[in-house]
Amino acid sequence: MIRVNIIVLVIKMKIKVRTLIIAVLLMFLVIPFSPVIAQEISREDVFFISSTWGPPAGWNPLQSTQCWGYGIMYPTLYMYSDEMDEWLPYAAESYEWFDKYTLHVKIRDEAKWWDGQPVTAEDYKYSLELGKKYVLAMYTPLWDYIESVEAIDEKTVQIATSEAKLNYFEMFDVLNNPLILPKHIWVGLEAEYGETLPIDFKNDIPEEIVGAGPYKLMSWTEGGWYYERVDDWWGKDIFGLPTPKYLSHTTYMDNVAAALAFEEGELDVMTHFTPEIWEMWEVKGLPVRTYYANKPYYRGGNVVLLYLNFDKAPLANVALRRAAAHAIPYDDMLSKAYYDYSVQAAAVPIIHLGPAAPLIDEDLIAQYGWEFNLDTAKQILDDAGIVDTDGDDIRELDGTPLTGFTIQVPYGWTDWMMMCDMIATSLGEIGIGVETDFPDFSIWWSRLEESDWDFVIGWSGANVGYSHPWNGFRDLMDNRLSHPAGNWGNYDNPDVLSLIDAIPKESDAEKLKAIYTQLEETWLTDLPAIPLFYGAVWYEYSEANWVGWPNEENGFWFADFYGASWPANMPVLFTIAPKGETPAEPSWVTNTKFTSDKILADLAKAPIHGTFTVTKTQAAETVTQTEAVTETTTNVVTETETVSTTNYTTLAGAGIVALIIGVAVGWLFASRKT
Repeated sequence: MIRVNIIVLVIKMKIKVRTLIIAVLLMFLVIPFSPVIAQEISREDVFFISSTWGPPAGWNPLQSTQCWGYGIMYPTLYMYSDEMDEWLPYAAESYEWFDKYTLHVKIRDEAKWWDGQPVTAEDYKYSLELGKKYVLAMYTPLWDYIESVEAIDEKTVQIATSEAKLNYFEMFDVLNNPLILPKHIWVGLEAEYGETLPIDFKNDIPEEIVGAGPYKLMSWTEGGWYYERVDDWWGKDIFGLPTPKYLSHTTYMDNVAAALAFEEGELDVMTHFTPEIWEMWEVKGLPVRTYYANKPYYRGGNVVLLYLNFDKAPLANVALRRAAAHAIPYDDMLSKAYYDYSVQAAAVPIIHLGPAAPLIDEDLIAQYGWEFNLDTAKQILDDAGIVDTDGDDIRELDGTPLTGFTIQVPYGWTDWMMMCDMIATSLGEIGIGVETDFPDFSIWWSRLEESDWDFVIGWSGANVGYSHPWNGFRDLMDNRLSHPAGNWGNYDNPDVLSLIDAIPKESDAEKLKAIYTQLEETWLTDLPAIPLFYGAVWYEYSEANWVGWPNEENGFWFADFYGASWPANMPVLFTIAPKGETPAEPSWVTNTKFTSDKILADLAKAPIHGTFTVTKTQAAETVTQTEAVTETTTNVVTETETVSTTNYTTLAGAGIVALIIGVAVGWLFASRKT
């Protein structure tokens, strides 16, 4: 039985009250619930958003998918905006590179869970080590590149790697990506649920959730949920309190319904595709906007691809994949389905609109690349012996008709649904029978996890930020990953692993270029997936009730508003102000934010090794040992020799990480001009 806390919320706003009453009565009839609590909430206290789809999946951070905003209940060490390449301390007070393999992080003394227990280094250690017990997208991939996590004391955590695993991208990730969970709560949940903890536990009973963020889950129904501000939050004296007292997420059936609600003032923010979004302010005069006031309207995000499932034998055929790449009507998809909110992606998973472009091997693109041409697609299949032998307009591969396939995206994603129709039609014209299928998001996601699919359009980890373009090859070609952590297409080529692992260690530009060239050639010959375009970072805001939203003019902190982006985008909630007031970015944002080059500069000052031993063979030695140095003094020799650990080195990987930062910055500017 689903347990639902329902709070009847009387919102002082212009909404269709009769519809609301009917909806509430229907919930009473079909959903088991706890006692109803009447509570009046003023419109000016609520931040209304729509972002995710389908019924609430749960608030368990270990699940493969969660409800929007779940992460705002749990802290990370730092907040990071890959859109801006900016960092902010959150639960962490400071970090220190102890040596080039070891990072120390001091957790704030003030940080406490809602039950009064301190947030500790043991909590952080416990959280990351969950990724060793279960396959978890948030934690498990980190262990490919870190050796250990230790609690040095109650508030200091040590994250260590090794020469074999050295990867500074992942060392950066441990600072901003993993949510910290309260060990004293979750060990009991582990005992109760065992190996099913990431699946069966939904964490959906509000009063039983123990977090440490500025908001806690207040109530939920099948159609939406509320978070309530924690006014005695531990961060109040450091960060203050966020402006909205409540956050409310509403789930709609499709993009059209969400856009209508946005137009009518029922939402303050949404993250949905909307055709001709500019007409809302240019034609209708509504007080709404996107990040940019003019084309392309949205910031550019990750590489969106067409995935073909390698686990389905016919679809693993390279000739079929190459033919499919030529059968995709890229220009029509972007203009008719996407309203030119983005541009076609490069043939390799490198964003080509900034300084990363020199890493793209144009000779390989000329040799192996593709463009929309149905005749070329047909010829590729003919040359491979994949032909129609019985005149039914369907080709056969090894005697098996190439039909009965589906191409799937979730229902309601109207732009991608239209793209699926266009791709299915084109594939049919070259003799491959594909039907569209648009299930609910939860069903679609489950099918991806179970590899029960043929074609899908999906996003990727090839995104702007400190680890691009390495992140694209890692996400799309690394067989150590599986959905949802990466490698959605089930590509399996162990030969690329050494190349993927070599990139973060290499600082020589020519060697680095050579490694990327090898990966690109493998990508273009094997076709793990087909890049389509750069996904727009959906973000539409209204100034009818709140002002101070991040945009190109004010440059306020902006991560994105998607469900998994919290707490990274938390500063927005401290910046916005009620309409009529003047918003301002808090001083703790402007004064403490820094870019990735600071972390690199600190890394460059770190010794090769933080500890080493000095030994003398004279008799009657007195040995004094500290954590950083062992000092040996003898009674025979009156000198005392102290060996400093400040033996600086040019660190492997520093050069490429600096380049990556340039790529991210270049993309931010270039995306404005597409």
